[in-house]
Amino acid sequence: MSSTASRARGTPVPKLPELLDEEDDWSGVTDAASRRRLQNRLNVRAYRRRKALELKKKAAVDQVIKTEAEVPCWIEAQQSIRMVPESAAAKTNNPQAPLIPRIPSSQGSMVPTRSPKPRITFPLSSDHLIVLLQFNVLRASLANRELVSQLGSAPTAECSSAAEHVLPYPTDPGVVPPSLLPTDLQRTIPHEGWVDIIPHPVWRDNVLLALGHFDEDALWSDIMGGLFEGFPQSEIEHRGVIAWSPPWDASGWELSPGFVRKWGWCLRGCEDILAITNQWRLKRGDEPIIYELP
Repeated sequence: MSSTASRARGTPVPKLPELLDEEDDWSGVTDAASRRRLQNRLNVRAYRRRKALELKKKAAVDQVIKTEAEVPCWIEAQQSIRMVPESAAAKTNNPQAPLIPRIPSSQGSMVPTRSPKPRITFPLSSDHLIVLLQFNVLRASLANRELVSQLGSAPTAECSSAAEHVLPYPTDPGVVPPSLLPTDLQRTIPHEGWVDIIPHPVWRDNVLLALGHFDEDALWSDIMGGLFEGFPQSEIEHRGVIAWSPPWDASGWELSPGFVRKWGWCLRGCEDILAITNQWRLKRGDEPIIYELP
């Protein structure tokens, strides 16, 4: 095909990156077959150029990923643990999301609830260890609740909530540990059951005497290490309570510095708890908490 015989004068098309020389320019080519052949040639070059750019971009991303540390991460869609870059793991799992979501109850307070579609799939991945402190205090609370439940409860007409009760004193005090036996205030002041779980009678009485003057949800949330709020690990260590063993004895409970500062008023007369807390801290080599209880 002669370029002078098959080309006509006209407006040239914008210069494309695929045009290597003037012979590749199909603008002005009058023969349809020749024009298609030139266009196909340019399309093939454009496709190859795009693929080369994609491969170059992928190689650059792979190089960045290779330089980033990888961590084991539970991949929900694959139901398995995979090694992924730390940045990808941070996007996959949100450690601040509440493990047990809460909804408003009919009385207006926040209560834990079961989700119709559970987000937690077993077996749990290793990254769930970041909330081990939460699970420990939850386990301790459930253990104490089971012990106290043997006493029964006595709802009263004065209770503003169906969850409130007074706790009767057992005919056989030996059915529960001494630290969980109900005080006079527990037997007379209507209250919610979480108060009975605290393994120190003076601490419980301080809470009962202050009912209506503080945020009960906030206190219980801090005791539980933000289990219902999604506290990050750093917050749990500074605001929560650490439950060791046995859960029904105050000697197994350690208070964080932030908890003591925030809720020190309810620890009046509980110097033994602060002393126990400092014993646990000294075992780890931490500085003792210096705080003058009210």
